[in-house]
Amino acid sequence: MTDLRLDFSWKAPDPSHADDACRLARFVNGLPDFDAIYHSWLGSPETKEETVPVPLSDAKANRLLIENMVRYDLPPDPWPEAGSHIWGGHAGPPPFDFRQSSYADTLCHIGAAGEPVAAYSNSIQMRLSDLRPSTGRPWRAAELRPLMKFAREVWNPIEMSAAFSFYDDWPKIPDPAWASGERTLEPRIGWITYLPPDLAVKAKYPADVEVEILDDGAALVTLCEEPFGKDDGAGLARLHALEMALRPIQS
Repeated sequence: MTDLRLDFSWKAPDPSHADDACRLARFVNGLPDFDAIYHSWLGSPETKEETVPVPLSDAKANRLLIENMVRYDLPPDPWPEAGSHIWGGHAGPPPFDFRQSSYADTLCHIGAAGEPVAAYSNSIQMRLSDLRPSTGRPWRAAELRPLMKFAREVWNPIEMSAAFSFYDDWPKIPDPAWASGERTLEPRIGWITYLPPDLAVKAKYPADVEVEILDDGAALVTLCEEPFGKDDGAGLARLHALEMALRPIQS
């Protein structure tokens, strides 16, 4: 199972996300430019049922959002304020590649506009393949940053990172508004961390990280070019150093 994921989220309501169907179509149609694995969104290797067609028209994207809208438990009526859930596993074009090293999937939670805002955040989580099918080796940071910039252009997220599933020990602070009594500091820090312009201008960085400043002043902060594992002391040290450096701008 893949250990690398790309997460991005935005809060609702937001007028800039009024046309989620067009954004979803643009996102689905643009992903194959980054790897052929995204030519399919499937329900399972057994049925090969298509959950999202590629290419995706705006009209079909709108139907998907309607058909996959969250529903109340009882009665099972549509719950528009909670948005829609759209998921698919990626296996490239037919005859499909179902090797474990090529496994990837994407879960989209789109269109939420309820209260409280924290409970209805819109988000997309992309679990990336252990090996990038087009290269036969793990994804490198230089290959992921263009994908992240594309996702940013489509969805305008307030938070985005490429991270490893083995690490979820993000710093937390007490917050009685949360059921657990605490919440994770944001933005969350990962292998590649996105900082919006208002935070990037205030950030201080360790000397050994790569910082790409985008046109509007936002930043993509990269720990290292190659992915690292849970036993990589140097990689974890860089991660913790960046966490400490960015702590003053987290909230």
